[in-house]
Amino acid sequence: MLKSFLERLKGDASAEKPEYLNESDARTAVAALLVHAAHVDHDYTSVERDLISSILGHIYKLRSDEAATLREEGEQAETECADTFRFTHLIKTSLPEADRLVVLEGLWSVILSDETRDPNEDALVRKLVEMMGLEPIASAHARQRVEAAMNQ
Repeated sequence: MLKSFLERLKGDASAEKPEYLNESDARTAVAALLVHAAHVDHDYTSVERDLISSILGHIYKLRSDEAATLREEGEQAETECADTFRFTHLIKTSLPEADRLVVLEGLWSVILSDETRDPNEDALVRKLVEMMGLEPIASAHARQRVEAAMNQ
């Protein structure tokens, strides 16, 4: 299934049908973006891995083993297709704005998890916000919600 997703995402003509990406593809795209955000500072830690699994479990109501499997699929997808446009395009076209805002909060959670904001991470979020069809103010509010939750 993941191989088929990657082939469809890359536009491989030999990919299995259906031609269109499906709901599980959107989940993998979300997982891949979260993993990508964790890699931006070149330090992908076990804390970030666990956090990504937790975020995916929360968003999609998955058991911990299912969330870990989805995170692993995201890791593979991010490695094999590091083109964030394809992931964000899929998210933008398949998820309503409210769900994209939840994804954005997940991205901020991953970025802020090491308590250090890297300029590359800020640049990535700005780019992803635009690519997911969200407003910069929505990103600021999402970051503030995540920071408030972290300080409780």
